Amino acid sequence: MGFLTEDEVAALRPAQEAMFRSPIPTQVVSSDEFAPVPQTAQQRQVEARIKSMADELGGHQGLDRRRFLATAAGMAAAFVAMNDVYGPVFGVNRAEAAEPDRAEARSAALRDQFIMDVHTHYLREDTRLMGFVEMRKAVGRAGWNPALNPQDQSIDSLMYANWFKEVFLDSDTKVALISGAPRTSRPTGS
Repeated sequence: MGFLTEDEVAALRPAQEAMFRSPIPTQVVSSDEFAPVPQTAQQRQVEARIKSMADELGGHQGLDRRRFLATAAGMAAAFVAMNDVYGPVFGVNRAEAAEPDRAEARSAALRDQFIMDVHTHYLREDTRLMGFVEMRKAVGRAGWNPALNPQDQSIDSLMYANWFKEVFLDSDTKVALISGAPRTSRPTGS
């Protein structure tokens, strides 16, 4: 499996079942590297605020909660909700959540922004960590990333060449940091 015990895994539920479907997660979920911490009081406040704004503003726009939250105005509402709870962290205003045209204009203006991914991985050629291939296949089967055809996934999908292609050629990422840099031999000396 991964880093969790069988009992810990048995106690987990898939994120899509366990948490509110928001444009921004309102609680920590597990990636099979750690057991998630329970939702905090502030995260519950953000979630309640997002739901309230989605019902109110979505209703004014003729949208149910789910459809509203899939729009740029819904994303703006999620940022506003976080600002309401955590303070003015994000440069967003309520008009963007209330006026779909304003939200779409802001979204269009930000399309070409600089993106830096600070937590990426690829596997070395001599790896024996085949569980990651099965996880990648599962993501494709679940439809979370429709571009991942489960039949096409192999250990090569997780090696440097494909990592480079997916991060720098298939996405808008400009800078990526590798977490736990791979090496070819053990360091010597002190």
